[in-house]
Amino acid sequence: MLGVLVLATAGVVLVGVCARATVPAPPRVADLGAIAPEVADAARLALDHLHQDPHDGSRWGQFGLTCEANGIVGAARNAYAVATSLDGSNAKWWYRLAYVEARLGRSDDAIRDVGRAIELSPAYAPAYWRLGQWLLDRNDTGGSERAFAHAAELDPDGVAPAAGLARVYLQRHEEPRAIDVLERTLVKNPGDRYALQLLGTAYRRVGRIEEAEFALAVGEAGEPVWADPWTDEMLQFRRGFAVRLKDATAYFLAGQTAPAIALLEQLRREKPDDVALLSHLGEVYVVAERVDEGVRILEHVVARDPERFEAWVNLASGYMKQGKLDRARQSIDRALAINPGLGRAYETKALIEWRAGDERGALEMFRTAVRYDPRDVRALVYAGMVETNLARPASAIETFARATRLDPTRVDAWVGVANAAMTLGALERAAAALQHAAQLNPDGPAVKQAALRLQSLQR
Repeated sequence: MLGVLVLATAGVVLVGVCARATVPAPPRVADLGAIAPEVADAARLALDHLHQDPHDGSRWGQFGLTCEANGIVGAARNAYAVATSLDGSNAKWWYRLAYVEARLGRSDDAIRDVGRAIELSPAYAPAYWRLGQWLLDRNDTGGSERAFAHAAELDPDGVAPAAGLARVYLQRHEEPRAIDVLERTLVKNPGDRYALQLLGTAYRRVGRIEEAEFALAVGEAGEPVWADPWTDEMLQFRRGFAVRLKDATAYFLAGQTAPAIALLEQLRREKPDDVALLSHLGEVYVVAERVDEGVRILEHVVARDPERFEAWVNLASGYMKQGKLDRARQSIDRALAINPGLGRAYETKALIEWRAGDERGALEMFRTAVRYDPRDVRALVYAGMVETNLARPASAIETFARATRLDPTRVDAWVGVANAAMTLGALERAAAALQHAAQLNPDGPAVKQAALRLQSLQR
């Protein structure tokens, strides 16, 4: 096997050597077709860099990244093809070549070239799940399953390999296997919309209609946004404010705060006075636990636009995380004065009161949040926890049960049902709830603790 790899590598090098004498001339900006002025400027810079050394594969690759990022797919494909001929040992250029070939409908070429990327960089998980996607599109479920499974070995907590395996199982009508892998994945990646879409489809096929309706509603229009560093690098070459803001929002919704912040900061440099952009950036910083930075930005936002209620909500969350509860209360009260029907604001107010030790006040606010947003599962789970703390197991069990009906992947809700049921002496119901929780996350500390409690009660 080693000899084969050496020969293959030698062949790539020879191709590169030969190609140095026949490398094509770089294109002109005018050859790229009708493109926006800012895209033309970026392409011109990349071409100026390429003209300095047309025999440098990395320069062709950089030009390809600029073209691909801005939708000039044919030119990107040509650039990557030259890059691989000159720099055939660089897995990234083979991967990007495969990616644009897939976009152009050249599936055979894409599968072949992503295979070359895998040979050169066997630890890069996205190459395997891209291969799995393209094989599944050809109905090669066996090859697709093997590719996704290998990706899962490299990235056991990733959504992409799990979603790919679920698609394979759904295509084979193996719905229980799809449900199992998706439920486990959503415990580690709660709220992933694409995974919820697939889960809703699986639930519907097996007759779990209420659960299916919720999963499909939450996952509606959810597009996969998965960690892929080589694609993230390409997206940094995008031009146009609106499209990059959309990318940043997609990263944030997928829980990928680091690339979201990087993009938003790039946009901030271009439009430092855009209040809506600054408000979104401050929110992402707070969620990412970079609280001081988020609070500074949000304070600037509300000073500029005192009626921006979502900024006041996020500022309240930031102050709460800093332990500044008086400021948090003032901010959330300001948000509610502007928009008194915002369920999320009541949830934030409840968390502030809970943090301050007022559990009864917190419970009232959580219930208000649910009244304005009946599908707020998180507020229901928090309310159940407070009811448990207040020794109200009968109310707690109903609150947690409602949360599980809305979102059957919430381990904390199932554990809440189990604990409340044990307090009420309903051991069979507790055992059933714990079985669900264990199916989702058998190693969770709360699951293990509740199981030990149940065992002691059953003796």
